[in-house]
Amino acid sequence: MLIIFLGIFMVLMLVLQNYAYRRLWDKGLSFSVRFSSKEAFEGDTLHLQEELTNKKLLPLPWVNTRTLLPAEFTFLDVDSNPVTPEGKGSSLFAIMSYTAIRRKQRFVCNKRGLFNLRQARIYANNLLHTQQFDQSIDLRGELIVFPKLLQEHEATQLLLTQLDSAILSKKIIDPDPFEFRGIREYQPTDALKTINFKASAIAQTLMVNINAPTAAQKITLVLNLDSIGPWVHPEIYEQSIRLAATLAQHYIDQGANLSFITNGRDSVTAMPTSASGGTSDGHLYKIFECLARVSTSYQCAPIVGYMEEMKDREQVYLFVSPYHGEDIIVAFEELEQRGVGAFMVVPVFGNKSAAEKDNILVWNADA
Repeated sequence: MLIIFLGIFMVLMLVLQNYAYRRLWDKGLSFSVRFSSKEAFEGDTLHLQEELTNKKLLPLPWVNTRTLLPAEFTFLDVDSNPVTPEGKGSSLFAIMSYTAIRRKQRFVCNKRGLFNLRQARIYANNLLHTQQFDQSIDLRGELIVFPKLLQEHEATQLLLTQLDSAILSKKIIDPDPFEFRGIREYQPTDALKTINFKASAIAQTLMVNINAPTAAQKITLVLNLDSIGPWVHPEIYEQSIRLAATLAQHYIDQGANLSFITNGRDSVTAMPTSASGGTSDGHLYKIFECLARVSTSYQCAPIVGYMEEMKDREQVYLFVSPYHGEDIIVAFEELEQRGVGAFMVVPVFGNKSAAEKDNILVWNADA
């Protein structure tokens, strides 16, 4: 008789736990994934942070999560948190009542671009593993990966030295009274007209305005992504984008008023991308963002069409152009004939060559 009662009890418990898990397994259950930072550079190591929370009495002895991850990342902790070739990160949890579990996965940002966390799926079993449940979860997470900077490479240092002697040596050192950059304490050599009386009253000492250099330092960085041909390795375009980012940081650090133009299109909007003139760190961030998002997959409008509109003699136009066909060389020479200051950097790999002239420099992209 006891055996019969035990049997009935076991059946009832099985039915009850099946019912409880079927109705309640996802109640109070949440799963979130986020990047440890909102921005990074190519080659940086970040963390993917996962959190599973169970806000109910019912424990979940087996929970498997699968997150759709960008294929451009290399995950380093593959033994404990494997990532499939399809770019799905898998994590296994056993979570008790009213508990939260947090985990981190290290990954390397192998490629520039804008990356989003979009979806994850949760799989769970009941206590006896006789039933499986699953649910899709929409994720929100964005990471922008900027191009790698190349200042430390010897070929880049030589290029910067050549450009500095050609561009920055021509700048006018008189301050521009209409371009305000900051405030500092008064020095005996400062002109009285530079005193900022409001700031002086607040600081209880004489303060003067710092003004930016004149328009002779205005530089427009032009990234040309015209197609070189179907058999060219795409890495030459990526190196060109990295060089453009390096030049942008270099000249903003030098105090230049830098604008940015490219015939490349934004990878999200498919629209042309650019940035008007500026000197601040925030402006540099905007240029980095443009370079991170620019796509090498879209067909570009020829840069020659842009060059026809370059008529500002107060600007120095600095081109980064892996394409160096006859049409762009002719258009470049026409800029010089119109009295417009222009320089061109042609990135090439070691076994390629390009004609180097006074204002056309060749940069070895193998660096």
